[in-house]
Parts: sequence; C-alpha cells; structure tokens
Amino acid sequence: MSTTISTELNYARRVPADSSLISVTAKLAAYYRQFSDIPFAAEVARRIGADEAFERILREHGLEREKLTFYAPMFEARYKSITQLILASGTSQVLELASGYSLRGLDLGRSGAIRYVETDLPEVVTAKLGLLEDLRQQHGIPPHARHAVASADALDLEQVRAAAAVLDPRRPLTVLCEGLIMYLSKSETEQLATNIHRLLGEFAGGSWITPDFTFRVEARDLPPERVRLREAITGVTQRQIDASSFEDSDELTAFLNRVGFDAEVRSQVDETPSFSSIQPLGLSPASIDRMRGVLRVWVMRSTTQS
Repeated sequence: MSTTISTELNYARRVPADSSLISVTAKLAAYYRQFSDIPFAAEVARRIGADEAFERILREHGLEREKLTFYAPMFEARYKSITQLILASGTSQVLELASGYSLRGLDLGRSGAIRYVETDLPEVVTAKLGLLEDLRQQHGIPPHARHAVASADALDLEQVRAAAAVLDPRRPLTVLCEGLIMYLSKSETEQLATNIHRLLGEFAGGSWITPDFTFRVEARDLPPERVRLREAITGVTQRQIDASSFEDSDELTAFLNRVGFDAEVRSQVDETPSFSSIQPLGLSPASIDRMRGVLRVWVMRSTTQS
C-alpha cells in the first residue's frame, strides 16, 4: 500500500468523510479573529468565506449573533498570548500542529529570526497555500525558506517528524497547537502528547505550548448560548466537543506527569499585550477581567529537562 493511500485511510478513520465539516471550525476561529488587529486576520476571514460559514451555523442552529460576540476577545487572547510567549521565549524554531487558517507563521517568519513550520490535514494545507500566495502578492512578501507549510496528521508521529525534518535538531524546538485538543478523545490527546514528547526528545529540548486543555468542573457553568454553540459545532464536526476534558487541574497535572511533562500555567489575558476587539463589538472592558480565571495557556517541558 502506498504512503499516500495509507495516509488517506488514516485520515478517513479519524475525521468525517466530508473534510469540509472539519474546516468549518477553522473558519469559525478566523471569523472571530477578524474583529482584532491580528495581522492578516480580516483578509483571511474575507478570502475563506468565514462570515458565510458563521451565518450558516447561526441559521441552521437558531443561534443569535449578539449573544456570541464575547467569543471575539477570547480568540484574540488565545492567539496573541501564544505569539507573545513564543517571542518572549527567544526560540528560533516553531512547529505548529493543526494550524488552520492562522497566519502566525507568515507574520513571524517575516522577521527572519524564527524558522516556522506549520501543519494541517491535506485539504486545509491546499487551501492555505493558495491563501498565502494571494496575500504575499498583495503585500509584496516574498516566499521565505524560514516559513514552510506541510501536510501532517498531528496524531501520526512519522508525519510530524517528516514535517519537522527541515528544522535543526541541535536547537530547542517550540511545538504549539491552538484549538486542536477540544476535538480529540482522551486516547487521542494522550497520543498527541506522546508524539510531542518524543519529538522534543529528538531536539535540544524545547517546549509545548497550548491553550486547549479544559476542565469539566468549569463546563458545568457555561451560559446557555455558549452551550448551544458547542452543540452546534458537535453537530457540524460529528465530534464530541471536549471529550478530552479533565475533571480539574489535579487530573491534568497527573496526566501530564505521566506522559513526561512539567507544566507552567499562564493567564492568556495577562500575556495579551492589548485587546482590539472589545470596542468595535461594543463589549465592556470588564468582560476581560471576567475571563481571566478561565483563559489559560500551558507551557510544558519534558521532565528530563527540568
């Protein structure tokens, strides 16, 4: 069996047959990022039809846009806090798994200080390469060898290794995923963590950054409209949202220790330099403070590095 056929069968087992169902979630993130000053966010949303995808979810599931605007600063905090942690770490190379339509790689790659490889499933990568070509032409940004986009299933270690092969194993590596784990099962989350741990062991150390861990104890107090949106996403993706959730921080810590990581928890709000989505959407600045306790980002290092 060829590698290509084998890879396609692996994807078919893991995701719905219609890959557009998964891509809707990437468009949802792009929709909310467009209300911020995140580089290229507004252009990406327009070019991939994020508004249309969002309207479809609202229409088909009877949701009200006005009750969901609070998501915009949450997506802004998630994106900006990760970028800030990358820059503050001084890392010279980044591997992003399941990058969706985020253009962090294009943005950070422009400086020449960071080598950035981003990955996703083949259909998303194909769309993204076209998007990158359009934006480079529009903004006069030449292709750069320090920014690469590759097809890779984050749960397939060999594919992840192949994507990371252009990076320097003599240097530390930062691996990140943003908005991936919520669509995984518990066993898939363990596979992801194990893959990342093994990969970091093949480099001169490094870290894994993600804002994706969730706690069931907090999900019990979600407002009704947020619950309905999560149910809508479950219907669209045919994936149970937050099947990977941990009961609380103690259970998460035990899990991370078991797979070989020590974790430092940061506040997304505190790591976000500024919020630009609040004013355009007429949100109260106090809403940011209310999110402070639940918007977290984890920075993890192998216990062998500690």
